[in-house]
Amino acid sequence: MMHDALSSLSFGALRKAQRTLDRTHGASDSGEESDGSYSNEGQSSDGASEDSKREGHLRVKDPKKGTAIAARKNKNAPTEVTSKRPVSRRRLVVEVQKMEVRDPRFSRLSGELDTTKFRNHYKFLSDMREGELGMLRENLKRARKLLASSPRHLRPEREAEVERLELAVKRAESSVNRDKREKVEQEAVNKMAKEERDKRQKGKKAFWLKNSEKKKLLLKARYDAVAAEGGKRAVKKVIEKKRRKLSQTETKSRPFPRNTKSALTPEPPRKRSLPGDGGTSVNKRRKSA
Repeated sequence: MMHDALSSLSFGALRKAQRTLDRTHGASDSGEESDGSYSNEGQSSDGASEDSKREGHLRVKDPKKGTAIAARKNKNAPTEVTSKRPVSRRRLVVEVQKMEVRDPRFSRLSGELDTTKFRNHYKFLSDMREGELGMLRENLKRARKLLASSPRHLRPEREAEVERLELAVKRAESSVNRDKREKVEQEAVNKMAKEERDKRQKGKKAFWLKNSEKKKLLLKARYDAVAAEGGKRAVKKVIEKKRRKLSQTETKSRPFPRNTKSALTPEPPRKRSLPGDGGTSVNKRRKSA
């Protein structure tokens, strides 16, 4: 049956069928070859990567220069460095321990700051400043006497010496006054703290002084110290001096220049006078008429 069917076909149909079969066989053969090549390449690449990993020849790209460098077998292993780069001649032969400087003012090993002990330990500085102030005042007094009786060619030099001594006296006076003020303030704070401790022992609750109350306490202590030295007159003098200082500060902070009237306050109207009247105003002239 099959032979009879094939024998009845023409040669053109058989030729066409043969060509179609040849094409299908060729495509299947090429696909198998490609699959085999891919599998072989994958196996070879995997084997190469595994071998390279075992041997430690895996290459990693350097992000700085873009060159390939050998990766380490272990994270604790030393890093390989190229031999093309020059090596520095400096070597750390002996490791020297670094010397650290410790400031006792900011170290906990020195303990906390006690202002009372600090002032007692360095009390000699206040005495030295007071002695220096007395010596400067004597030198200034002597320099003024020399300036009063000095000849003309020596007067500029002695005037400069007097000015220098006056500045030194002012500087020493400010230092001495600051020491006295700090001592008075510290005594007032210590007295307040002692009274508070006594009240707590008797059963009073904890109390912390506000900053505004502390300022009032220190101001009162300062004025009490001034009154003890010079009386009420000295206190009035200090208050007046402070008032003048505040008024000067307010004057400097005004928006308009000093020594001139404000633009907001209008000037009083001036009386118009006629020429030849000898300065008499129009109103006076009308009254006289």
